[in-house]
Amino acid sequence: MTKEFKAISNSTIYDVCLNTYGTLNLLAKLMDDNSFQGVTTYPTSGQIFLYDDEFVNVQTNQNLERNFTVSAGEVQVKYATK
Repeated sequence: MTKEFKAISNSTIYDVCLNTYGTLNLLAKLMDDNSFQGVTTYPTSGQIFLYDDEFVNVQTNQNLERNFTVSAGEVQVKYATK
């Protein structure tokens, strides 16, 4: 299922990729799916990125009594490194 992610100020495309997919292994997919220019281009604050939540890299901890999934949507904590 396709979901939306809204970029915040001072973020890079790497930040967007980590915030959406949880790995940089899908950076090319994210950039291609969103026609993003390149890694030297910075997302604008509020820019919408579409990503496929079937590819999200969610690690589970087998020591927990049950597994948890991430589907925070708009309340998701976002990180920027610029």
